[in-house]
Amino acid sequence: MTKPILACPRKLPGQFGLAMRAKYDVREPQGEVASLVEFAALAEGAGAVFLTAFDEATADVIHAMPSSVGLIASIGVGVDHIDLNTARAKGLMVSNTPDVTTPCLADTTMGLIIAACRRFREGLDVARTGEGRGMLTPESWGQRVTGRTLGIVGMGNMGRAVAQRARAFDMEILYTTPRPSADLDAAVGGRSVDLETLLRQADVVSLHCPLKPETHHLIDDAAIALMKPSAVIINISRGPIIDELAMIRALKEGRLFAAGLDVFETEPGPIREELIALPNAYCLPHIASATMESRMAMAARVLENIDAFFATGAPRDRVI
Repeated sequence: MTKPILACPRKLPGQFGLAMRAKYDVREPQGEVASLVEFAALAEGAGAVFLTAFDEATADVIHAMPSSVGLIASIGVGVDHIDLNTARAKGLMVSNTPDVTTPCLADTTMGLIIAACRRFREGLDVARTGEGRGMLTPESWGQRVTGRTLGIVGMGNMGRAVAQRARAFDMEILYTTPRPSADLDAAVGGRSVDLETLLRQADVVSLHCPLKPETHHLIDDAAIALMKPSAVIINISRGPIIDELAMIRALKEGRLFAAGLDVFETEPGPIREELIALPNAYCLPHIASATMESRMAMAARVLENIDAFFATGAPRDRVI
């Protein structure tokens, strides 16, 4: 029996690639990543295309897809790399892989909070050089995490998982949500407030909201001006939620204590060099989901979506 055709703009790695090829006639580029023209040719006759968060499905890319394509199956939670309006207008379905990465993303959030508050980056530098051992001078000291106020922007599954971990550190939890309720306050052990109140009162601000027009540069010069100079900002959601240039200025000028980041405004391009160079910026290369458990679960979930689409005409995790 002829296998359904699945097109990919990049080479599929290892066991994941083998699992895909066992079920589907996978069309992938000769090199690592296909050009727009090459991808359009690969997708000819395909019923579905597979994308990662680093594969931009712009309007041009979507228009170049042949009429045979009915599904864009993306691996990961966010779909801001896909022009949903163009996909919708073309009649394409889009799926993602929600929930499966939540524990590892929440663990990463707490790791960044601890590292940034306790100045682990500078401590590692001291350990390498032997200079300043013990970090005995007050200007080199960090902040205690236990007992501080954590502001969670967005109380979805991720926000809840972070709140659960933060309670183990006896952190007071403030959060924003479009639908506040006493039941939600009790469930997360926190208090719903507006964004301005959260920014003014939180010692740590952790971003867990989706990237939408209304959240683009949510944290800008004006938002940072509301925050404490001792505050730490954490972002594992999407880079453009923060105006990075405004944040860099604040970190340099001492208007923020530190930042812990796994996502960046410049993605899929390189991280800004001046950001990486800051001793109070903790930059991870988008690895919050980079565990064996998360990546295997993501791979299984995207396969479920593709299988369901070819079997029933719709993916399990349909976004549009």
